[in-house]
Amino acid sequence: MQEDHKPNYKQEVIKFFNSRTAYDSEGDSHPQEAKHLLEYVQVKSGQTILDLATGTGLVAIPAAKAAAPGTAIGVDIASGMLAQAQEKIVAQGIRNLELIEADAELIDFPNEQFDLIFCCSALVYISDIPAMIAKCYRWLKPGGYLAFTTPNKSSYLADLKVQICQDLFDMDLPHIIRPLWTSKACSLILGEAGFQNIEIEQYQFRKYRIDQNYGAGLLAQDFYPRGNPLLNLSQAQQKLLQAEYNKAIDSIITKQGVWQSAFNFFVKASK
Repeated sequence: MQEDHKPNYKQEVIKFFNSRTAYDSEGDSHPQEAKHLLEYVQVKSGQTILDLATGTGLVAIPAAKAAAPGTAIGVDIASGMLAQAQEKIVAQGIRNLELIEADAELIDFPNEQFDLIFCCSALVYISDIPAMIAKCYRWLKPGGYLAFTTPNKSSYLADLKVQICQDLFDMDLPHIIRPLWTSKACSLILGEAGFQNIEIEQYQFRKYRIDQNYGAGLLAQDFYPRGNPLLNLSQAQQKLLQAEYNKAIDSIITKQGVWQSAFNFFVKASK
């Protein structure tokens, strides 16, 4: 599929990740999260691995090494991220890892092809998460595992934004992380797809200070893969929303600023 035929949301995602030309150097949170996920579900020699939204290969590359002489596939929608991964693959002489530029929601694989499927930090970008998880179930061999990470509801002030929209406009804001932002939500979606032996742990992967310009671009700060009702608000309503959001942030400011702890769920489940 040509890039100009992708939905506008997918175009925004591609542009956003292609602009991150030094992804692995954006602090240590990305490498730490990938490392912890690989410790959470260990790859064995001879396995066949799929890494969805592989990015720069932070999961796929060590997984491919551990799986040898098995094979690994990394899928990502952003060519710029894959280019960074390819540089590392060549430099490290890895021969059992294939990169595919594709939309994970549109690609397909044969049934029961993989022993392990990973998705590190990116499942929330999928428009139809239950359908994606159902595909993963079909692609896994019996006894295979799906393993992913996803932010909890307090990360990125998501629960605060949802609550403000509810209080002001009785709006049920579909924040990007909302479908998987509790362990119960993760378990329900996995269970509905047929997964068993669901295990979930919470891990703080980052703590950072929110920029002083926290109130700017509330509408643009988040992606909305399942629709953005904020765009339907009038200009006056958007100003009110911005003011209430700023006021809520002001109430939690300390002398050191506003600190945000980002917690991820590490989730694994078997077929």
